[in-house]
Amino acid sequence: MRIVSRAEWGAAPARSTTPLSPAMVNLFVLHHTTGSFRGARTVRSIQQFHQGPDRKWADIGYNFLVAPDGVIYEGRGWGFRGAHARGHNHESVGVAFIGDGSRPMPVPAQQAVLWLLSEAEGRFGELRTVGHRDVGRTACPGDAVYAWWASDALRAPRPSPKVGTPAMVEIVSGEASERLRGIPNVRSGWLREMGRRGWLRRR
Repeated sequence: MRIVSRAEWGAAPARSTTPLSPAMVNLFVLHHTTGSFRGARTVRSIQQFHQGPDRKWADIGYNFLVAPDGVIYEGRGWGFRGAHARGHNHESVGVAFIGDGSRPMPVPAQQAVLWLLSEAEGRFGELRTVGHRDVGRTACPGDAVYAWWASDALRAPRPSPKVGTPAMVEIVSGEASERLRGIPNVRSGWLREMGRRGWLRRR
């Protein structure tokens, strides 16, 4: 999968960052942006809106964004808490489809979203997949995308991601973003899962 780094799409600096604790993450939240996609300038405009006077957020709200052609754009990345689902940002990864979720999501975008889900579960353990409407009062991610997201397609076996292997992730930039270097260790996610199931001894 191709991930366009923040440097490549021309992200403005984050005003502040809050680390995402791997032990807390248990949700994968899918969104849609509703607008059309016109390349990197669309991602920049989303960031400008989120950081602007209406929202006043520290950065673009999502951890990642997925274009209709399946190209992935790095938002806050794996290591930082997003601003996409009020009350659940501390325990979730937020991914936005750049498009109108009232229409079916193109297959390349579906594949990219599922790949991100596999990557997230490789880092944080098994996650509950929800749409934004499941955790907030909104129609997001749109009826068509939500129907796909809630379908049996997600229950089919997914390939286990090989975290950090160049064959699976192509950073479209001269250098990988610093934010991708701060990804949580997969061991942390599994420790959380083992603790949840009572497999760890308490001292």
